[in-house]
Amino acid sequence: MGLPERSDEPSQQSDGEPPGRRLFLSRALGTTAGLVAVTAAGAITGGVTSAHAAPGSAMGPARQEGQRNWRFCNKCFGMFYYGYPTNGVCPAGGAHYMAGYDFDIPYNVGETPNAQANWRFCDRCFGMFFFGYPSGGWCPTGGSHSAAGFNFVLPHDVVETPNAQAYWRFCTKCFVLFFWGYPAKGRCPAGNEHNAAGFNFVIPHW
Repeated sequence: MGLPERSDEPSQQSDGEPPGRRLFLSRALGTTAGLVAVTAAGAITGGVTSAHAAPGSAMGPARQEGQRNWRFCNKCFGMFYYGYPTNGVCPAGGAHYMAGYDFDIPYNVGETPNAQANWRFCDRCFGMFFFGYPSGGWCPTGGSHSAAGFNFVLPHDVVETPNAQAYWRFCTKCFVLFFWGYPAKGRCPAGNEHNAAGFNFVIPHW
């Protein structure tokens, strides 16, 4: 499998009719005027030491060089890469199914108090996962995620804007980036729903 390249060509869905979560485009939580920094779990949770949250910034994330075609999966609630003819492997079964925004994620830029590096593409499931621990989390294909491609740097604890969506979180069980803005928390390959910890990521989109 090659590294994920930018692709402006639409790829094909692989799981039939969409389950109807286009409400993701205008989620009920709405755009906040500002975000208080989310307190990270300082203790070790399930063998993983959570990152500490930085103070909140009064500014939204700056638009930087990024890779597009990152999408929300409305089956598992994870972020996955939608730039290939196939859509990877979803822990809810079959392939991921995209909905909502076209996220444009910064890569190969400096880490700051409000931007965390070491987020990577998994070339097995196509998900975005955190690669900053000795373990690579849990992939729905079995075993750990496999890192490839760019070193993504995710803005966090900054103001949500019309072109940057908040409530993206790190899952302590599988290490993926997932959307935390619904009452349900998606499907984790490690079992049951995702479990959020650490920063409140605010992801730029078009």
